[in-house]
Amino acid sequence: MFGLSTGALIVLLLTILFGFYMAWTIGANDVANSMGTVFGSKALPLKKIILIAVLFEFLGAFLVGAHVTNTLKSGIVEPEPFQDPAITSGDQGVYLFTAGMLAVLLAASLWVTLATYKRLPISTSQSIVGAVAGFGATSILLGDIPPSSLVLPTLLKISLGWVLSPVFGGVVSFFIFFSIKKFIFESDKLEKRAERANLLFIFLVVFILLLAGLSGGLKNLRTSVECLLPGTFIELVFEDFLVKVLFVALISLLSLLGYTLVKMWYGRRRKREMAPLERVESLFGGLLVLTACYVAFAHGANDVANAIGPVAAIVQILAKGEITDTVAIPAWILVLGGIGIVIGVSTWGYRVMETIGKKITKITPTRGFSASFGAASSVLFCSLLGIPVSTSQIIVGAVIGVGMAGGIAAIDLRVIRNIIVSWVFTIPVSAVTTAGVYLLFRAIALNIM
Repeated sequence: MFGLSTGALIVLLLTILFGFYMAWTIGANDVANSMGTVFGSKALPLKKIILIAVLFEFLGAFLVGAHVTNTLKSGIVEPEPFQDPAITSGDQGVYLFTAGMLAVLLAASLWVTLATYKRLPISTSQSIVGAVAGFGATSILLGDIPPSSLVLPTLLKISLGWVLSPVFGGVVSFFIFFSIKKFIFESDKLEKRAERANLLFIFLVVFILLLAGLSGGLKNLRTSVECLLPGTFIELVFEDFLVKVLFVALISLLSLLGYTLVKMWYGRRRKREMAPLERVESLFGGLLVLTACYVAFAHGANDVANAIGPVAAIVQILAKGEITDTVAIPAWILVLGGIGIVIGVSTWGYRVMETIGKKITKITPTRGFSASFGAASSVLFCSLLGIPVSTSQIIVGAVIGVGMAGGIAAIDLRVIRNIIVSWVFTIPVSAVTTAGVYLLFRAIALNIM
């Protein structure tokens, strides 16, 4: 259909440009969410935070990411009507669909860019969902597809998950930090209690992160593992929940044993002249970095491929001239996304990190750990219940929850208000912006047919 015509080359170049822009916004906003607590707690300097974020996001996307994804994000709009001959004639529907995908990429990226400029942590996936909904609604109003193509129950289910996400994260993180505060900081045996709590949390962190990954926190982990280890017991681990729990518990105990041996070998030399409070915070600093690395890895595995899904959809159309429900994501598109993420984190990533790590509430290693671990635990809980969630919003809710453990005066209500307002406006603004951009691209597409 498109062949190697000038129009096809222009579409391909725009797709690569907009896809790179989308990946840049992911790096500048979403990735910064996962590392904001590390930045605010000063557990690591900014350069190391950026390096770790880039590494784990890229590894998550490339190793465990979705190499096949939905053509249209989360099944909100059905793509089949765009090439139904009873609705559109010839290649018209395919042209319109391509124009819509370009509009989705550009419009969603523009909104995330504005939010990042304002230092507001939002969900890139939420922006994509709003953009896809806007594209679908506009197509329906123009008569390009039937009203049944817009799947409202799916959109409502996803929206409900976004409402619950920060609540879950906030409640869990509140109780984690409240427990640390009550049983460690308010104890007259500060260091002794901290040592015991550290051992407990090492076990819990490894247990929760592994269980989360095996239970859907890393959606494509099973496929990747079974490709590497075909015909092994690993299939039983994924299928039987009890076996999964026992397997994860064993790994967690081995990790705790390894930590204890390392500590016995090196620990005494590092104890030196640290103040008791400083030592307690340092114990939780490593756990904070470990948890944040998992959040970044999970985000790369689950969200990056979805965000660049429209790029893969357009590339498939250019190559095959057809629209399908699912589309393969070539390695070069994942690499394109990875490079965009690297530049996004390296350039504007600090803006959202400052909001998460410094402006909502004061973040220390114990507070940051409580927020990150609470977020990871919430993702596991929601995955087991089948509730779609936003990791970005869970992180924000977790930080607010940690702040609330110190009383309402410990959080900046003005910053929280601005963040919530940006969340409320994400879907409508992305949808309206997409409608405007799509009308322009649609007119161009119809004129060149």
